[in-house]
Amino acid sequence: MIPLTLRSSRPDSCKQTFAVTPSSIPARDFSNTGKLSSTVLQRGGLTFAEGVNMDRSGPLCVKSAEIKMSANDMERRRRRRSSSLMYQEPPESLEHQSDQKINPNLNAQWVNAKGAWVIHIVLILLLKIIYDIVPSMSQETSWTLTNISYMFGSYLMFHWVRGVPFEFNAGAYDNLNMWEQIDNGDQYTPAKKFLLAVPICLFLVSTHYTHYDLTYFMINFLATLAVVVPKLPALHRMRFAFFNYEPADYR
Repeated sequence: MIPLTLRSSRPDSCKQTFAVTPSSIPARDFSNTGKLSSTVLQRGGLTFAEGVNMDRSGPLCVKSAEIKMSANDMERRRRRRSSSLMYQEPPESLEHQSDQKINPNLNAQWVNAKGAWVIHIVLILLLKIIYDIVPSMSQETSWTLTNISYMFGSYLMFHWVRGVPFEFNAGAYDNLNMWEQIDNGDQYTPAKKFLLAVPICLFLVSTHYTHYDLTYFMINFLATLAVVVPKLPALHRMRFAFFNYEPADYR
């Protein structure tokens, strides 16, 4: 038995050794066989087309090296995110982009529907009426609670919750909140301008009816700031590590 070792430019762990028994291989016609530098290979009838059956997907050592590099890259990304207070959401892969375009996003399309803008005004009025019903509550406190309640609900809906409650796009929006899903992430659209103007107008009205009291002003200002700042284009796809959980890595 003659051990044959095929050497290439790959690492030593990728060398492949084949055992060939010349007596066990019948004689073949070498008219169509390429020129071989070894006469032993010619006598044995070993051709590179038939005698060497290499895996087309690549050696196992190359696969393991690629997997190890991918794992190390993901580990570096996790370490970098966890060590910073802010991180940016990575862009979607081509697979996720195709999944997003298969069906319309029902989770974000409603903001452009008829009556979607009016519902914000209706909710604010309902909150004001509910707080006015409470006995011994002043107008300053009522407007402040109305402002805080609307800001809290707006932040929870548009900036805190990620993904969609429907299973129609294979989780393509799992790492995006509703504000980033509206109008496919485009900035300064009519819907986003309206959603940005409502909390600002409510803050101005609340400040007026609280008679510009410093305590109420600071409370309303901080509540409005927490909703307006995440809507700015400079913070698009940005996350605060203290208030958001770690997104899933795209593979």
